[in-house]
Amino acid sequence: MDIQRIARQHPRLLEKILAKSTGAIGEVLVADRLDELGYKVEPTNNNARQCDLMACSPGGASFSIEVKTDRQKRPTWFVRTRPDEEASEFWVFISAPRKPTELPDPIAVEMYVLSVEEVQELWDASDWNKRNPTNGDIRRWQIPDDALNSWTKLPK
Repeated sequence: MDIQRIARQHPRLLEKILAKSTGAIGEVLVADRLDELGYKVEPTNNNARQCDLMACSPGGASFSIEVKTDRQKRPTWFVRTRPDEEASEFWVFISAPRKPTELPDPIAVEMYVLSVEEVQELWDASDWNKRNPTNGDIRRWQIPDDALNSWTKLPK
């Protein structure tokens, strides 16, 4: 079965799938980048709270990653509750500009890599999150520019 051929034969269904796949697209982008860097990556159960991927470094260190993806250039990522260090050790925030029914242009994708402690600091500093502790968010302007492609934070 060739999924690409089937998708081309049913473009309306493909558009529907893509429109609801922003999170999965982000997870694939992160897994692909980590694979390029020599990491082994496995998805977790879709119901795992704040933990989308499990990774193993080239040196054998295992760690968990939460991925947040948005289709906008200057996104707001929904982080409903304070990041939990027991759920994930790293977070990757992705800006993947695209039309709802298309894939993002890889050149336009930006990935910001932060430790869970850094994300907790951002979340805690937000007045919105203080007033809405179960409906929080993190906005692009809150994330330091030097977090862009900062894969060196990850275990070796």
